Amino acid sequence: MLEALEVYEVQDYVDGVANFTTNWSTPAYPAPVLDLPPFCRLGAYIHTSNSSKVQFEVWMPHDWSGRFAMVGNGGMAGGVNFPDMWGPIANYKMAVCSTDTGHNGTSGDGTFLLNGPETQVDFGYRAVHLTTVYSKKIVKEYYKQAAKHAYWIGCSSGGKQGLKEVQMYPEDFDGVIAGASALWWSHLNAQTYRINAIVNSVDSPGYLNRSDYDVIGKLVLQQCDGQGTDSLKDGIIENPRACQPDLEQLSCDAPGANSTACLSDAQIKTMYRIWADYHQQNGSFVLSGFEHGAEGLAAFSVNGSPYGPGPDYFAYQVLNNTEVTAFSANATEMDRLIDIADETDPGQTNAADPNIQDFLSRGKLLTYVGLADTLIPSGLTIWYYEQVRKALDYPEDLHDSFRMFTMPGMGHCRSGPGAFNFGGPGQRALRQGGTSTGTSFDKEHDMILAMIDWVEKGSAPDMLIGAKYVGDDKRNGTLLERPHCVYPKQAVYKGGDPNAAASFECENIL
Repeated sequence: MLEALEVYEVQDYVDGVANFTTNWSTPAYPAPVLDLPPFCRLGAYIHTSNSSKVQFEVWMPHDWSGRFAMVGNGGMAGGVNFPDMWGPIANYKMAVCSTDTGHNGTSGDGTFLLNGPETQVDFGYRAVHLTTVYSKKIVKEYYKQAAKHAYWIGCSSGGKQGLKEVQMYPEDFDGVIAGASALWWSHLNAQTYRINAIVNSVDSPGYLNRSDYDVIGKLVLQQCDGQGTDSLKDGIIENPRACQPDLEQLSCDAPGANSTACLSDAQIKTMYRIWADYHQQNGSFVLSGFEHGAEGLAAFSVNGSPYGPGPDYFAYQVLNNTEVTAFSANATEMDRLIDIADETDPGQTNAADPNIQDFLSRGKLLTYVGLADTLIPSGLTIWYYEQVRKALDYPEDLHDSFRMFTMPGMGHCRSGPGAFNFGGPGQRALRQGGTSTGTSFDKEHDMILAMIDWVEKGSAPDMLIGAKYVGDDKRNGTLLERPHCVYPKQAVYKGGDPNAAASFECENIL
């Protein structure tokens, strides 16, 4: 089996590694990996065509749980995701693998797509699938037995990759965790470009900058936090869709307006367009807008400069430009390009197929999203859940195999004022702040343990308790805990310590 691979690294770390670094790290994932247990490491290339190859690594702990996992990537990132491999191997004793998706590059650089149809396919789905297949074989050979269960763990593009596996290769994984998924790649990239270059163009009279968003975010919080179905005024908007902010009092034309903190009518219109869903000029739905409150987070991405995957996707995959090009398009041209992208799906990167019964008949799918996502509109994850319900004719037993969690106040995959540490993707060692690890290592506070329990014991999670750490560093202590509820329920404050999860209950508010 190894004869089919170009192996570049085989090493046994019998004493573990306190500070793992490697020359194989890429600009996408340069951070060291700390406090690894004893493990065997294998790195190799899979030649996918005469013009393309995929790098991957699989790490196999000496103390093995019998489980296998793969972690995803972010954006267009090319590189083995060494940092995210830490959680599965260190916390769950899983054999874990990751791929470079067929190229070396950062999350915002799509130039690898130039003149590379085979590389586009690797990025779209082939790299993940082949890495899964070969890594499982390597694990079986190393331990002399196959892994008893396989898990996918990813967020953002990593969420998209997991859903693509569910849709194309339903036998690859038993449990899939897919967060804030970039699943409708063509439409997401259209929204990314349009909302920055057309709606909030830096040379438009309605342009909004970071200080403008700070002013808007403060007002939105005043109007939406602790109002209506939001049962507690705590700096977290529990249900952004239940609130409709009114920005007219921020108008520079309003009586008594503060000239240093007011907006023009054009700027107010821009904010409403950023919140609104995106439709083509013929009325066809393209993608959700951003949720109310997301603009108040410092990482809000609508700054007039489109994130790289947006323009690069259209320049190098839809238009097939053969040289590095500055992409530009107006609304009419974007409509035309979206139609082409829908028809061709270059690289087969879209992961929006809702017909996933083959997977759901044998596996478990858990999707989640922060309701203050600053990069991918939160509504995309919700839209896909509803598309699956519709495609499967609204089955009453859908929650037996597919559950979605919404996380109030959480940004993209993590960050924000909400309780975004719950044992999901992207975990880091305590010496790195313990990012994404929960307060307790049990299925109530740890998403991966909850998935394991669901797959292996049939016990589905009804809620997950997340934490916000002081200074976003677990070593500083816990600022607050919140229960995250299975959609469409939300956490409702019932009295008591507002920073304690026990003071909330999950209730259906739709």
